[in-house]
Amino acid sequence: MGIRKKKTKGNPETYLIKRCPECFASLPIDATHCFSCKARVGKVDRHGKAKRPINWYSYVICILSWLALILYIKWAFF
Repeated sequence: MGIRKKKTKGNPETYLIKRCPECFASLPIDATHCFSCKARVGKVDRHGKAKRPINWYSYVICILSWLALILYIKWAFF
């Protein structure tokens, strides 16, 4: 018979403001960019902080760069 702990953090739907993950400025809940540091912000998490959106462009460029390097090595040495 264990002791149950109550949740101390709120539900994401109950927050009225969110914090920027870069500069910790208070933002409206529907903000998409921080007015202070101009960083993109996502939805609020369970701690009241905005999530960082995934930068897919950087991932695609990285994969294409690795692919180009591998193809160059294959062409140059094999």
